[in-house]
Amino acid sequence: MFKKYPKRKIVLYTLILIGFIILETPLILIANNAEPFILGLPFFIFWNLFWWFILTVLFLVGYLTNWGSEGNEN
Repeated sequence: MFKKYPKRKIVLYTLILIGFIILETPLILIANNAEPFILGLPFFIFWNLFWWFILTVLFLVGYLTNWGSEGNEN
């Protein structure tokens, strides 16, 4: 089923899906229970900013590798 897709594309889709699951499901409430401060931010805010940064980098990698185009597979 996945043989026509490059391995890099499958890994990229999987990592993006994991990032969205961490941020957009009730799993984020687990991070809300922690009390420490990281870089002067409450842990919950740091957790959100960290995962949004990771997702932004993943989307940048996808953009730079032409992940949406069929003809330009690298």
